[in-house]
Amino acid sequence: MNPEYFAQEVKGAVLQAKERHFYDDIRAQIIAAASLGKDEVTVETQCEIPSEVLNELCRIGIDSYENGETEDHYYIIFNLTKVGE
Repeated sequence: MNPEYFAQEVKGAVLQAKERHFYDDIRAQIIAAASLGKDEVTVETQCEIPSEVLNELCRIGIDSYENGETEDHYYIIFNLTKVGE
């Protein structure tokens, strides 16, 4: 196998895995809150959630608003009360 091709392939897979982990973590926090009967959940991430993702969640009934940030963490509150309406 071409070493340059291999390196690029590994890089792509690593970046994809990191992105998947980012979204899986957000999903897990929201689902955990819902399973506990909570109407809101504060999600902590290490980078901003893209506005396109927040807009799509809003479209399906999961509203969100920022709840501050620190040097290396972002906090966003998701409201789950409109889901399924």
